[in-house]
Amino acid sequence: MNTTVIGIEFEDKVFDYFSSLLEKDELNFAPKKYSKIFKHKRYSTDTSRKIEFDITIETYNPLSDDKNWSSLIVIECKSYGRKVDISDFDEFESKLKNVSNSAVKGILVTKKGFSIHQIEKARKEHIALVVLSDTRDHWIVSRDINREPEDMMPILLGDSEAGIQPVVYDNGIFDDIINLLEKNGVQISNKNIIDIPRLKKEQLLDITSNIHKEYGPLGDDIAGELLFKKFPDFRIDFEQHPKGILGLLYARKRILSLSYEIINDIHRRNFTIAHEIGHLILHIPLIENKIEELADYDIEVQLSSCDEIIRLMETQANKFASYLLLPEKSFIKEIDLLFKKHNITKGILYLDNQPCNINNFNMISSHISRKFNVSKAVVKYRMLENSLLIEPKARTPRRIRDINI
Repeated sequence: MNTTVIGIEFEDKVFDYFSSLLEKDELNFAPKKYSKIFKHKRYSTDTSRKIEFDITIETYNPLSDDKNWSSLIVIECKSYGRKVDISDFDEFESKLKNVSNSAVKGILVTKKGFSIHQIEKARKEHIALVVLSDTRDHWIVSRDINREPEDMMPILLGDSEAGIQPVVYDNGIFDDIINLLEKNGVQISNKNIIDIPRLKKEQLLDITSNIHKEYGPLGDDIAGELLFKKFPDFRIDFEQHPKGILGLLYARKRILSLSYEIINDIHRRNFTIAHEIGHLILHIPLIENKIEELADYDIEVQLSSCDEIIRLMETQANKFASYLLLPEKSFIKEIDLLFKKHNITKGILYLDNQPCNINNFNMISSHISRKFNVSKAVVKYRMLENSLLIEPKARTPRRIRDINI
């Protein structure tokens, strides 16, 4: 595919993405502020010549006598296999100044990032920079800001790939695409905005408790049994996956692909399936319509995702799985009995370097693991969440020879 076709396809995708954000509902009984989006529209300059921009968004105030736009957003698309050239940046800046007044905002969109010089120059010139993933068919619209600069900056610099959410940099800070448009006067539609509810622990416990009531009693293979009862059109395949990925969920194809790594490990297999059921119950509109595939990692892997919304989904699915496999009342009852058996009188187990504490944790986690068919890692995760286990962030050396001098 030649570069011209690639550029046109990227521009079309960007146009469709921004179009999905605009408020299109019209009120017959009252005039209101509204926005329109255009592709390849030409604008007059002070020298009477006209300049064409890739995409523009005009916002109008119907209460004003002036029929022209009241604010203008100019979007330039660069679909290179490399970072944006400084010459392209300078050209865009020059075009903006030729039509510019205080109500014009420039946004430069690319797939591969920008140089540090361009980032600094964009901050000074109040030009917003946006990086969109090159590998996804859809980008989601969310008010979840990618909040961690250490995650965002490598993407902005073109050293890492963007995720399902755009990376937006404006006036020296990372922002979200909706806020960028709203603060420049654009009327936003809520129809296509993805919102993952912030479910509290009690809400997730209620959901899993009701599942047990509706589908129970469930056998040792709780998750697998539940999957085929609640989602009978799904099938499970076992395949080779990259290291650390235990499962892939293809919601539209109705397939759960599990790693060969857990084919004979009932504990990890149980949790992986339960995790994916959590996604199907809690996040079905998003994963069916916007995400082609969703990867499930080992619970001990610290997920480093540039997408705040993906992090939230994974946290919720992990909690759902642990509550489903370790029902709260049964789990607490079993822990209470084990604490009494091992003379843990304060209701909290300290996992430090003392052999007695390590031994107690191993015996308790092994017992819970066998009884509920979950891994010791899941037991530890749940004990930490319930404040039944305290683990120092940095353990002290057990012996003097363990100290690195």
